[in-house]
Amino acid sequence: MNYMAVFFQIISGLILLAMGRKLFWLFIALMGFLVGMELAGIILFKQPFWVILLVAIITGLLGAVTAVFAQRVAFALAGFFAGGYLVLIGAHSFGAYGAPELIFIVGGITGALLSTVFIDWAIIMLSSFAGAGIIVKVLALGKIPGLIVFVVLVSAGVFIQRWQIKERGKA
Repeated sequence: MNYMAVFFQIISGLILLAMGRKLFWLFIALMGFLVGMELAGIILFKQPFWVILLVAIITGLLGAVTAVFAQRVAFALAGFFAGGYLVLIGAHSFGAYGAPELIFIVGGITGALLSTVFIDWAIIMLSSFAGAGIIVKVLALGKIPGLIVFVVLVSAGVFIQRWQIKERGKA
């Protein structure tokens, strides 16, 4: 097990849980990187690891640049990345490995639609779900314990991010 990768994933998950809306560009960059890693690992599995990593880095950078220069498009992109990633890892946790591209696209379109309609809440929910999903995946707790930890982490992420918005409104 690569401990640096595990450390990076847990830190990424915690950042998304606590600051996904506040650091929106980072949310998109992290989701782009993680989606790039997941899909490149599936589609380019015969390629050397550096190729998969390069695809992930490029995907993350494209997401971050889009977030800075086209925020509305970036909201939809973040929803697409997070929705696709969540559905993909959810399907994998239940043993569904067929048609990963289709699974990702369906989840991605759903996430993009939700994020454009309910911008703040969608980003808070998606970043909380994504952060919790990353952490639970890394911890490999099993179905029931993983579900319990997932729900607790999502709840904490939503609470923290919602509190940040309320505090910002008081300033």
